[in-house]
Amino acid sequence: MARFHVLIDLIAFAQMVAALQRGRVHAVPHCIMHMKGPPVMMTSRTIRSNATALVVIGLLLLLLFLYVIVTSEARRRIAEVVSVSVGRFASVVASSPVDDGTLAINPSGLRCPGPLDSDDDADRLACQPVLKGNTESKPPRRTVITTATYLARAQNCDCFRSDLGYLVSLEDTTDDERRFPIAFSLLTYENLEQTERLLRLIYRPHNVYCIHVDAKSPPELRHGLEAIAKCFDNVFAADPPVSVHWGKISVVHAEMLCMRQLLQVHHSWKYFINLVGRDMPLRTNHELV
Repeated sequence: MARFHVLIDLIAFAQMVAALQRGRVHAVPHCIMHMKGPPVMMTSRTIRSNATALVVIGLLLLLLFLYVIVTSEARRRIAEVVSVSVGRFASVVASSPVDDGTLAINPSGLRCPGPLDSDDDADRLACQPVLKGNTESKPPRRTVITTATYLARAQNCDCFRSDLGYLVSLEDTTDDERRFPIAFSLLTYENLEQTERLLRLIYRPHNVYCIHVDAKSPPELRHGLEAIAKCFDNVFAADPPVSVHWGKISVVHAEMLCMRQLLQVHHSWKYFINLVGRDMPLRTNHELV
């Protein structure tokens, strides 16, 4: 209401000034002419000149008033639109599935299946008796990632590396690690998931890895590891594989095969570490160098 009263006052003021300019009124209100000192004598020309200036000032004030009203309303409407848009965007993001087996976005911008479902708390609880020294207790053996899942996910290597959490950036390593690359041989004959988890734990982009799959192993194991190895420039499967008999010289033959092929693929590694599929690293790559 205050805005409309101001507008009415401005209109009345403009009408009075216009009447003065036309000569219909030969005096101005007492509130305007009241000054200290002797009376002021104003001619018709002076009144008209002053009236013109007052009309200009009145129009400017009117335009300013209208501008404030319009811009205030515009700002209010813009704020409403932005608020609604942000609210809708936030609701869409909050409802977007990521970790439930549906699609997620990896760093390269591709749509990926997302991280695999796993229950780490249940695994820790099941393994507590063994960790406390109870060798008779055997935690339940379960497979989270099947061979078919590995083969399907390895068809998109960017998604495979991102979803499974491989450290593929050199920024994830230190200068000391990069100055001393390590060559690994990994001998395995069963359990694709356990072998892949071991590779995931020890993998760094500046190292090099040879995976030897026993010639007697099921073809699915070799196919799965070969599919995984194709997603990394520094991982390969030894070929041709050796039929390994544990405790025999064939174990050394498999190790020598990996060492020879590691030298052919990568000449600058400083250390060689031989592992089997059931090993578990107790030190980080940084601690090893």
